[in-house]
Amino acid sequence: MRGGLAVDVLRPEHDAALLGFGIGFTDVVKRASGNATELDASDFETGAPRLLQKLRRSAPRVACFHGLTAYRPFLALALQVERRAPALGLQAEVVGETRLFVIPNPSPANAHFTLADQTAWYDRLADFLAGSESGPAPARS
Repeated sequence: MRGGLAVDVLRPEHDAALLGFGIGFTDVVKRASGNATELDASDFETGAPRLLQKLRRSAPRVACFHGLTAYRPFLALALQVERRAPALGLQAEVVGETRLFVIPNPSPANAHFTLADQTAWYDRLADFLAGSESGPAPARS
C-alpha cells in the first residue's frame, strides 16, 4: 500500500486514498474520546448500524477495525452475532463482499502491543489484501 501511494509512511491524510486499494479503516463511534472507557452503550448502539450502512454502500474489499473493543459491539449490534468471542485478525463474518479484519488498537492505552507488534498486524492485513493469506469461510451478513 505504501508503495502504491509512493510514500514510506502512511499518515491520516492517506486514509481516503486507501479505499482505492480496497481497504477501509474504521471506527464504530464517530466521537472523539481519550479511550474506550469514555464511550457508553448508546454510542455503539448509534454507531454500529451507521457503520453497517456505510460498509454496504462503500463496499471496500476489507474493513479494518482498530481493536476488539470496537469490533465486539459492532458484531453484536450490527451483525447480531452474540455467541462468538472474536480474536485479532480476519473475521468469519462479511458485510456483502467486505471482509472484516481486526488489528490491535494503536492507542497508548494498548501499550502492551509494541510498535513491532502493531507493524506486524498491518503487514498481515497487507498480506491478506495481496491474496497470500486465506481465512475461514465467511458467514454472510
